Amino acid sequence: MEKDIFQRKDDHIKISLNENVNSKNTTWLECVRFVHKSLPEINFKDIDITMKFLGKPINAPIIIGSLTGGTNLGLEINRRLAQAAEKHQIPLMVGSQRIQLEYPDTSKNFASIREIAPTIPIIANLGISQLIQMDDFDSVELIIRSIEADAIAIHLNPLQEIIQPEGDTNFTNAKKKITELNNTLKIPVIIKETGAGFSKNVSNDLINIGIKYLDVSGLGGTSFAAIEYSRAKKQTNQLKTAIGDTFLNWGIPSAASIIETKKIAQNSTVIIGSGGIRNGLEIAKCIAIGANISAIAQPFLKSAFDNPIEIESYINTLISELKSAMFLTGSKSVRDLKKAEYVILPPLSNWLEKRL
Repeated sequence: MEKDIFQRKDDHIKISLNENVNSKNTTWLECVRFVHKSLPEINFKDIDITMKFLGKPINAPIIIGSLTGGTNLGLEINRRLAQAAEKHQIPLMVGSQRIQLEYPDTSKNFASIREIAPTIPIIANLGISQLIQMDDFDSVELIIRSIEADAIAIHLNPLQEIIQPEGDTNFTNAKKKITELNNTLKIPVIIKETGAGFSKNVSNDLINIGIKYLDVSGLGGTSFAAIEYSRAKKQTNQLKTAIGDTFLNWGIPSAASIIETKKIAQNSTVIIGSGGIRNGLEIAKCIAIGANISAIAQPFLKSAFDNPIEIESYINTLISELKSAMFLTGSKSVRDLKKAEYVILPPLSNWLEKRL
């Protein structure tokens, strides 16, 4: 078992908080411009952003995205986020639960998350590298039960793994294992990227094997390539530092990834727009171009670490900004927002012209 996993997970948190690890590339959501509606013909107070997600009612199309890896520091952050998520009735995706596989005693700590948030959708989380190595899924069932999860996210992170000094780059049989897991579990499997986005071809592959939930997590936000580059540099690992420096800007911007995925999505496909989403207007844009719901991570991490009161303030701001965008496009509901008029500008329009 990897003895330094606790330190590595805490490194991820501390580097995210204290260093500039935002991608130098943008999400390209700035290339999506809503057409202003001077006669919205709705009352702002009547705007309804409630919906159902994973079979449960939620108050806004916002997921608190995965942030931490299960250390004491990470679990305290998760508890604070769970409290805010329960109060505002929005979903929470926990960070990687790999630690539970290697240190089962940590399961009792994860259980406290569901105790704090008994009614909201909670999403478990595990890496594809761990899934590939499993002979059966008993351990997956255990981590699901520990938080009474409504779904489990399997995160794909090939970019992170090639830069991480301890990275596991064997992705052989990944699709086969995802298929087996999806056919075994009674709860939905969400496949998520970790900052490099899904192409239409990968999304199509996943949909064809029965996956109904895709979290695109595109380029433009917190960069795990940058985080692992920082770790490699501090460890004086010259090879990994060089690879990290070369591939810092690798990936598909979030807006392009959402549109590519939507292009081949089926009616039953739920698209989670994520990767560098920072405000309510960007949530509105994600939904307008094809997402069903949006996930935000890094700003919640900072709020939870600095001052838990800021979490609620941030959620309230996101909701107000989202409703403002809906008001200015004449969208009374999330369904209406999907029909809002917008224009796509370069470089996103150039990408889509070549790709779709």
